[in-house]
Amino acid sequence: MKTFLIITTLLVLFNACSYNNAFSSFDITPQQAQSENSILSSKIQNKSQINGIISVIYLNDVLPNEYKESEYFYVSLYTKDKTELSFLLNDTQPLSIENLPAKNKFSTLISFSPEWQKYYLVHFEEQGKSLSFIAKNSAFSSEKMLFKKY
Repeated sequence: MKTFLIITTLLVLFNACSYNNAFSSFDITPQQAQSENSILSSKIQNKSQINGIISVIYLNDVLPNEYKESEYFYVSLYTKDKTELSFLLNDTQPLSIENLPAKNKFSTLISFSPEWQKYYLVHFEEQGKSLSFIAKNSAFSSEKMLFKKY
């Protein structure tokens, strides 16, 4: 009987807290919570030399009503020396790349969006279930950032 009461008490305590998640203490929208869950970042480097950082959000997951056909990514990019990079998804070139200002309709999806970074909306043709995003040029590249479609 004593064991039953202890187990029941623990179950009640754990269930009472189960509605909370990592974002329960913050005042953020469901889209912001989803984007924080799905954002991936990588250093832009050549062996040990780091030239910048890239952060990518798969918009089809975050805003599925708006982005359901093709593949759309919101890219936040900082490079030390204004290096131009190409974006590839599963080794294919994008259909379009739109330069965005620091304050844009997606800037609320990232908790930090300074003026000195570059922002892009990158559009690719529809791909399979596994998406491998990479930024690179002849000298530098990011690691592969893997996104899964559900």
